[in-house]
Amino acid sequence: MTTLASPPSPAVIRGWIAAAGRSISPHFPLETFIARNPVAGYESLDWEDAIGRIARDHGILLSLPEQRFRDLYAQGRISPADLQAALRFTVPEAGTARSLDIGETHVTVGEILGHDLLVAPPLTAAAPEPTPAARLSPRIHARVDDLTARWIAASLGSAPWSPTNDESMWAAWRRLTALDPTLSRKVRSGIRHSSDDPAAAIGDALARWELDGPAAESFLRAHVLALPGWAALVRHTVASGVDLTSLVAIRATLERLLLPADVALPAASTAERGPADDAARIGAVALALGVDTADAAVRTALRPVLSLVDPAARLAVWQEAYERGIARELAPATAPVLRESTAPQRPLAQAVFCIDTRSESFRRHLEAAGAVETLGFAGFFAAPISFRPADGSAEVASCPVLLTPRVAITESSVERDAIARWKRQHETSVERDATIDALKESGVAPYAFAETAGWVLGAVSAARTLAPEAWRAMVSRMRPSKPSTHVDANVVFTLEERVLYAETALRMMGLVEGFAPIVLLCGHGATVANNPFASSLQCGACGGHEGEPNARAAAMIFNDPETRDALAGRGISIPADTLFVAAQMDTVTDEVTLLEPWAIPATHETVALEVTRLLETARAANAAERNASLPGAGGRHGAVRDTERRSVDWAESYAEWGLVGNAAFIVGPRSITAGTDLGRRAFLHSYDAAADPDGAGLETILTAPMIVAQWINAQYSASTVAPDRFGAGPKPLHNVVGSVGVLSGYGGDLRLGLPWQSVGVGRASRHEPIRLQVFVEAPLARVNDIIDASEAVRTLVANRWITLRVREHDSARWVRWGRYGWQADDLDTPTPAGIPAATEEPTTKEIR
Repeated sequence: MTTLASPPSPAVIRGWIAAAGRSISPHFPLETFIARNPVAGYESLDWEDAIGRIARDHGILLSLPEQRFRDLYAQGRISPADLQAALRFTVPEAGTARSLDIGETHVTVGEILGHDLLVAPPLTAAAPEPTPAARLSPRIHARVDDLTARWIAASLGSAPWSPTNDESMWAAWRRLTALDPTLSRKVRSGIRHSSDDPAAAIGDALARWELDGPAAESFLRAHVLALPGWAALVRHTVASGVDLTSLVAIRATLERLLLPADVALPAASTAERGPADDAARIGAVALALGVDTADAAVRTALRPVLSLVDPAARLAVWQEAYERGIARELAPATAPVLRESTAPQRPLAQAVFCIDTRSESFRRHLEAAGAVETLGFAGFFAAPISFRPADGSAEVASCPVLLTPRVAITESSVERDAIARWKRQHETSVERDATIDALKESGVAPYAFAETAGWVLGAVSAARTLAPEAWRAMVSRMRPSKPSTHVDANVVFTLEERVLYAETALRMMGLVEGFAPIVLLCGHGATVANNPFASSLQCGACGGHEGEPNARAAAMIFNDPETRDALAGRGISIPADTLFVAAQMDTVTDEVTLLEPWAIPATHETVALEVTRLLETARAANAAERNASLPGAGGRHGAVRDTERRSVDWAESYAEWGLVGNAAFIVGPRSITAGTDLGRRAFLHSYDAAADPDGAGLETILTAPMIVAQWINAQYSASTVAPDRFGAGPKPLHNVVGSVGVLSGYGGDLRLGLPWQSVGVGRASRHEPIRLQVFVEAPLARVNDIIDASEAVRTLVANRWITLRVREHDSARWVRWGRYGWQADDLDTPTPAGIPAATEEPTTKEIR
């Protein structure tokens, strides 16, 4: 066998691996699970092009299968009108009225392509580029995967014993794997004599397989994507010496040494869609048109028309049609709004909730319960802080990952003796739990621990299983109550910072006048038991943590007299009788708790009690609506009681649905969505263009909350359409690896994305995978300026990873960003001719 005369340099190899690494997004640990688009590295491509590229690289489709779209068309979920409109939007030639002669039939381009959508052989994703071991020996390929996964789990998985000894990942692997008795002497010797530089070791593997140029790049990409979960973790890890180059070097070296030295790499398959595929497609369309499929002239006439749409573009048409129907359901109505001539009555209270989709239904029920106005704002309330709890636990960054905390807020209490006793008791409890966890994770101790304490823990497990509510109640009574505390936001922020923060937040949400006696700032969190993905249910705007610290800090700033005096000089006068109150909503139980009731003065007690009553009314209504969709609902004790049980039951797989169904991001005054049931599918961000004269508020909304909403939307969609590649698998199979993630069972790849129980039931999906539909009510010129100034927003909009619609005011028509800029977008397009109506029988909603 010959070798390469000049293998690629280490620098070139590292560059190729870095490029391949862009095919996966970083993976965040479980305690701060952040929704991310798992294919964010492809956002530089047009969405249609990305479909084909992802299908080649990952072996999955970024949308529902084409047959599933056809089933939805047969069911009426996709209408002929939407399919034809989508075809014209994606393929401009489909809108021409000129007829073509196909045999004895006169048809338009749109009609031909419409039949193609319904009858052409569906696109299927091929297997991704294989590694040499995958092509030569599946057994050895599985062995390489297993050895690599075990090593990364041991070195990065927060195990009680770490083998790295502060060495680089590659150096530690060479030192210890050379001693592995499960490997042959020859393999151990090869590892021992491999290069100190991981890139040079990869060069040895490339020389072994005689690969260079594009073939070498494909080799490296195949190894990066062979275990995408572990690769994503390595890419996110900031420790020195931990990088994708070391990961690929480990895999490539094992592969080189485990495969026989005399085996040659077979020629790579170059199979593409060829004449046979085109012939089948042309024949199917000709048959649908009722013309002679054997007529050479017919086939010649059809071929150039069908070449306008490749299979990936056909999927893009279906996706567009699917999204149009859902966008129509969620779009704020375009109609004149009648305004009363008399001044509006002052509301009892105003409540500011996170834009989280779960808040949508609660806001609707709260408004129906009484005279409460609601607003939507990012759950960190524009306060990028880190929080130091009074219990002495670790400081957490309570803000979106796009931001860096500016200050650290500390929780403290004037009851120093009481807080000291509570802190000591809390620390004792934490240390006890940590000791038990360490014993369970140890290699030997669990056996002795089970013998000595198993009978106690067995009884505890039985109680937690058979009576979870009673167990939680008993534990709560035994724990000491937390003394009243406060946060020091008025100390750590200077007056200038407090004023800037307060003005920005109020103008962003459009709350600059008409203040109620109580303004509730409601953060949110989720109470669950035995759920590794608990942080995925917390506030995404708070970095996977609860929004309580941010709500408390914001309330303190808004109530600060000096801040209010300065705001009055800037045109925002907060009445002296307006009190900002921090609150916390539990999205599992729908209970809203006032966080600092001791800070409410006697002058506001009556209003606070009435607000509390309305919150309880809204809770009951929202729990009944929300709980009905959860598996196992319908307990005899009612919806509220069932939600409480779900929050403490450690065997419950469906504590809540999280942000399942999220589909739209709506920016505008509450009046355009008030009273409309959006089914918890929309992020609602309050905005009044008149209160934001320079557009700074809108720029912040579109460059921060909207970006996070797109991450969430992409994560849920990817976990739905590709659960085996970008999902975390079923919860009952989860095997937690420290704090970094989960495996499905004993070993294998680290699972990415959300558990299946977050997006579906059984084999049927609960989430509808669509791109984020963004509706903005603001001056079009202002939106244009933001798109021009922000590369992140421009990329998502121009490459169609989101669909952006804008209107100037509530009686204007929506315009949409298309291929060539803004265009009119009438979601109520009448049904055109060109695509036959569906006649097939409906099928089930199974997607896998």
